[in-house]
Amino acid sequence: MPMRRHGAPDMRSDPGAPCTEDRATRSRPDAADAPGRCGDPVAGRPDQGTGPGAGFHHEFTAEPMAVRDALRRAVARFARQLSAEDAGTLELVLAEALNNIAEHAYAGQAPGRVMLALHRAPDALDCVIEDDGRALPGGILPDAAIQPVAENLGDLAEGGWGWALIRILAQDIRYCRRDGRNRLGFRILLGGG
Repeated sequence: MPMRRHGAPDMRSDPGAPCTEDRATRSRPDAADAPGRCGDPVAGRPDQGTGPGAGFHHEFTAEPMAVRDALRRAVARFARQLSAEDAGTLELVLAEALNNIAEHAYAGQAPGRVMLALHRAPDALDCVIEDDGRALPGGILPDAAIQPVAENLGDLAEGGWGWALIRILAQDIRYCRRDGRNRLGFRILLGGG
């Protein structure tokens, strides 16, 4: 699947800042109005319609089978509206983000709740994921460096690719932690955007 690249900026913000976002978003004049900003709902619309303005909202437990089900439902909700490439991008980004929550945010504790909301804009899908698990280390988005590929496939790292893929495939990535709740927002551009 071809990947769209947006420049993978350094996503770390000032240590005292409540939210982190990519610099490309902060420099856009319309960024303050972008749907899915940290602290703002994704248009607050229930599941309705199929075109721009349509939404998806699903709450589930951060367990592997529930994550798979949520992923299946989210992709199916918009499948008829998206190209195969856009559906694949949505599935990959959501899979990486949701599995990170299940594996890391709730590691060593009982699986907690996850909320996934998607909103269809004319040229994008705006996504927000919330959970009550552990905060991201340092309260910032992880580095997005692509790991060097080993010459021997047996030496290839199994993990550590998720955030790099998310940053390559998603736009306007933001993270905040407020009142013990993590909130990750991002946008998937549609149609090769």
